[in-house]
Amino acid sequence: MEFDLLRHSSLFGLLGMAVSVTTMGMALAYAIRPSERRLALIRPLSLAAIFNGLGSFVVGLATILRGMAASAPVTPVSWQAMAAGFAESALGLFIAFSCLTIAWLLVTVGLLRS
Repeated sequence: MEFDLLRHSSLFGLLGMAVSVTTMGMALAYAIRPSERRLALIRPLSLAAIFNGLGSFVVGLATILRGMAASAPVTPVSWQAMAAGFAESALGLFIAFSCLTIAWLLVTVGLLRS
């Protein structure tokens, strides 16, 4: 089911997930070989992942609201579609914050090693 949600994600959502995974990769590189340069890159990448995750979530919510406004009276089927849309919106945010949690735990490991 999770992969089905990824398949239906927008390009903006997929880009946000890529930024989050890139941040995690940079943190892994820092944990392996700590350097001030790598740490300096993790900070703006983290901010980009946060803002992209939040932006992706808001775009998803806006899409859901637009669909609600364009639809006829709310039926059980439309509630199911809105729930699926909300799940897709929340997935990008969940992935962004999960990757950031792992990234900063890896940064902690790198700080302990340096």
